[in-house]
Amino acid sequence: MNSTQPIAFDLTTIRKIWKSDILKSEAKEIEEYLRENPLLTETLNLNNTSVAIIDIQSMRYLCCLGDAEPVIGWSNDMIMREGVQFFLSKVFPPDYVGFETMSAMTTEYVCKLDDHKIISFKSLFDFRMVRPDGSLTRVMHQGVALKRDPFGNISFLLALISDITHLKRDGRQHLHLTNGSENLIYEVNNETGISKKLESLSDREREIARLVGKKLTSEDIAKKLFISTHTVNTHRQNMLKKLDMADTMELINFLTVYHLI
Repeated sequence: MNSTQPIAFDLTTIRKIWKSDILKSEAKEIEEYLRENPLLTETLNLNNTSVAIIDIQSMRYLCCLGDAEPVIGWSNDMIMREGVQFFLSKVFPPDYVGFETMSAMTTEYVCKLDDHKIISFKSLFDFRMVRPDGSLTRVMHQGVALKRDPFGNISFLLALISDITHLKRDGRQHLHLTNGSENLIYEVNNETGISKKLESLSDREREIARLVGKKLTSEDIAKKLFISTHTVNTHRQNMLKKLDMADTMELINFLTVYHLI
């Protein structure tokens, strides 16, 4: 893996379609925009990241950009030819229940968003996939809604996948749902399939986490924020407890790949 973090993806140029019906011609317009953006393609390749537009109704991919093979082991041609069903068949069985659980939670969340909030909607969740050689890759899946049906369900989804294999412990999956103003975090236990909502971090905790991610010590952070070192350390311990993380490295990796800092 060349990069340890998924890239941020700016959808500003195609936001105009989120509030309108997306016709096949509009889907084609999006595909052409993506394909004709050399910087996007280069960035995807450098970060071992792939992006696709999915027609949920027909369960097929309209396009797939970036090289998916380094991420999941399967080529773009294979994914385009075999469709979404093939992709899902490669989800590691112990993670599939979690995949379904998080997908259902995402659908329920999206249906409750109004047209204003859907513009800033994003979901992030992880699962393991089986590569052609039988090895496993932990994938981060980021999704945004390009269009919803009359019932509020996503009908066209822009999905971005990246490799986070070395950044998470096995045994549980996570889901981050946001509408731009709130951040909901859920954990799914792989053994039981039970999901639970995790306590959100405060603004101060996220601020401290960002500084920890920049390699500042607790003493450095205390001076910068005009608080005591004891207070900084208390916040750090609270974050570990809230998100059930083993140590600071796991915490920062989690917050980074889930776009929480």
